[in-house]
Amino acid sequence: KAVKAILTADDWFWWMPAANGMGTTGISDFCALKNGVFLAIETKFGKNTVSALQRAFLNSVRSHESFAFVVTEKNVEFLQSWIAAFNRATIAASKNAKPTTEDGAAMLNAIAAMSDF
Repeated sequence: KAVKAILTADDWFWWMPAANGMGTTGISDFCALKNGVFLAIETKFGKNTVSALQRAFLNSVRSHESFAFVVTEKNVEFLQSWIAAFNRATIAASKNAKPTTEDGAAMLNAIAAMSDF
């Protein structure tokens, strides 16, 4: 619910691919687009871990210069932090300005927190 709320509040176009065996095996729970940026989010709760196929999908997304995260109840605030800093950096770039050091650090910290797969 938290991931849905965060993506919706920030106006990302998002969807949850079917997990009924008819789609791509290992695809993330959420796929999202905003301003030409693709984001894949695998969600885990409790002691659940990322499977080998899920890890392969996330790495494939990253290899195509997109973002791939694993979000848990313990790190969901980092998704919110990444999106906020990413938005500010995008606005700065649209004005031919550099993102702030703080936003860069916030994005890097969030990426590290959501990349344990």
